[in-house]
Amino acid sequence: MWLSSSDLLFIFLQKKQCKLIKHLLKSVLFLIHRFDEAGNDALLYVCLTVGGCRHRLVEYLITMGCDLQRKNLKGEDFTETLQLARNRELLKKLIEHEIIRIDNDSGEV
Repeated sequence: MWLSSSDLLFIFLQKKQCKLIKHLLKSVLFLIHRFDEAGNDALLYVCLTVGGCRHRLVEYLITMGCDLQRKNLKGEDFTETLQLARNRELLKKLIEHEIIRIDNDSGEV
């Protein structure tokens, strides 16, 4: 069975294959806007399903144009996923490395 470029993207994201992800997204830029079966784009997919150290991957996906306000089929967006217990360390690293900033008044990214 042949895998589509979208399938490859989500496989590479799950495995945190940053070099392959970068090569694939540079070759097929529209993949940044593809969704998995739960309606997650690459950024939401990394936040919700990939474990471990992910802040550099998240940084790359943001610079490639992932929509920070995009919601998946459950209505979750990037800001909400960062508030999950499983993403506390990710949020800390994103702020620490100045990849994102949180507005103190609104709580928005």
